[in-house]
Amino acid sequence: MKKLILLLFIVTAGNISYSQVVCAGVSPASISGNYNFSWGDPINTWSSPDFNIPGITITGELMLVDDGSIGNSPASGLPLANYGCATLLNDLTGKIAVVYRYDGVTASTICWMSEKALIAQNAGAIAVLIINRPGANSDLGTGGGAEAPNVNIPVVLIDYNDGALLRAEMQNGPVNMFFGNKTGLYANDIGVVKEKQLRSKSFGVISQLAADGTEFNFDLGTRIYNYGTNDQTNVTITANVEGPSGSTVYNNSVGPISIISGDSIDVIPGETYFLPQFALSAYPTGKYTLTYTVSLGVTDEYDGDNVNTTTFVVNDSIYSYAALDPITNWPTPTAGYRPSTSVSSYSTCIVVNDPNASRIGVLGMYFSALTAYGSGISLEGEEMVITVYRWEDPFTDLNDPTLAFTTLNPLTFDYYYYPSDLQNQVVLATFANPVFLEDNQRFLACVQTSNTAIYLGHDIKTDYTWNQNNYLQPMFPIEADGVYSAGGFGSDLPSAVGVKVFSVTGIDESASIDCIAYPNPATNAITVSLNAEGTAQLSVTDLSGRVAMNNTINLVNGKSELSISSLEAGMYIFNITTEGGKTSQFNVVKK
Repeated sequence: MKKLILLLFIVTAGNISYSQVVCAGVSPASISGNYNFSWGDPINTWSSPDFNIPGITITGELMLVDDGSIGNSPASGLPLANYGCATLLNDLTGKIAVVYRYDGVTASTICWMSEKALIAQNAGAIAVLIINRPGANSDLGTGGGAEAPNVNIPVVLIDYNDGALLRAEMQNGPVNMFFGNKTGLYANDIGVVKEKQLRSKSFGVISQLAADGTEFNFDLGTRIYNYGTNDQTNVTITANVEGPSGSTVYNNSVGPISIISGDSIDVIPGETYFLPQFALSAYPTGKYTLTYTVSLGVTDEYDGDNVNTTTFVVNDSIYSYAALDPITNWPTPTAGYRPSTSVSSYSTCIVVNDPNASRIGVLGMYFSALTAYGSGISLEGEEMVITVYRWEDPFTDLNDPTLAFTTLNPLTFDYYYYPSDLQNQVVLATFANPVFLEDNQRFLACVQTSNTAIYLGHDIKTDYTWNQNNYLQPMFPIEADGVYSAGGFGSDLPSAVGVKVFSVTGIDESASIDCIAYPNPATNAITVSLNAEGTAQLSVTDLSGRVAMNNTINLVNGKSELSISSLEAGMYIFNITTEGGKTSQFNVVKK
């Protein structure tokens, strides 16, 4: 159903790969291992070999194409000759052709990926490796083009950054890759895949809600595949968690397990084999790394899929299902999605529900947006609406027939206006009136657009499929034209939305004071008006948290005029603290 209701745009890593189908580096050792990819599946009009069939593989040396074009692309700085849209000068006989995807800027690089593949095929290539442009659609099936039925060699599309790694290594000598279905290719070969494993219930875990293992815990488990021709009787699965200090805080194994050739077994709660629940007596803030490792007891002839790693971050300010950037700790969008049927409104949301939620409040939301690549549509001035709803419909889980979105009580909302064309960049929109949460109550935090040309950020690299099957709770619903879908775009596509929270403990609500700033947006100066006199401290930060201004202001009859001429165009967060300790926070847009 997912493919029928949504359009995908902007991704930085492929998500269309099957558990037994791999794109892997063979040699040298520096590039070995599995790569995220998509491939020319015959189901999507390509005539290239069907990797769904066991034993269909290709191994060969990489070679950059050269179509004789002069100069470099102004978009990437790479030679135009490597975009392969004209007859090639080099002989690719017996090689895997490496070609770059159209970069959206240079006219000479414009051609369908299937055209590039056919040109390489005509030059003797045994396969084609297309390197994506940064942040582009990775679905090679729908991106094939008119020549796809004429291409009868394997075609694979990989991430731009992975392509840069391979290109750099090619400067040092031969680089060999493997594409295809490895089922039955080896006698002893087992593996695990990221789509079939349990992970933390969210990526951003709020420390105020995780005092100990009774407050924060989650089930562990994964599916183990036997891809080899031999039956296995001594399989072991180990789950290990490293804490923020790098030391192991959890380590448990299950085995020996028997798995016949071509079969699989689930190691999850409720089955014959299971791992103890993850729960600690305390959770220091920082990154936790969960690693599943499967072993045979003998040499695994293809061990590139024996280990799967996921992470989560315990922190005091951001709740998110999407992966958090290791530097900013903000949600990381790797894809833009919108419903194909939406004509008036579209929202992406995340659910907040915790037995101790009254310990926190919500200050704002992180999100990202973008428009179609090459469309020329700017985000500047676009209005986004952020809302926190009290989701009052009574239901137990996703299987409950009474699940509905008929009673959404908006507790707070605000507007965010894009100060410039911040394509695919995470921004923070704050509420003028923060909201306090309640224990054991579902809340829905949503960002909404009324522009059908806008795609909202999602994370294609973080998969909650098994979590949803295990807990049966809604995580990241969407809304289109007023109709909500509890499953969103799928449990493998969490919205890259983060809820900015604060600790309620010790907060004195009477310490805040309302403030009006006008004009807003403003050019060179604003006037602030609040119920206070005397001096006050002003701190201004941009949306990344960088301090842009620190001043002492004088309030006369509750007003003070401030110069903002030194600020660059954009949105800023103003914080004022009066002599009496009252505080106010508000947003100002500098034109």
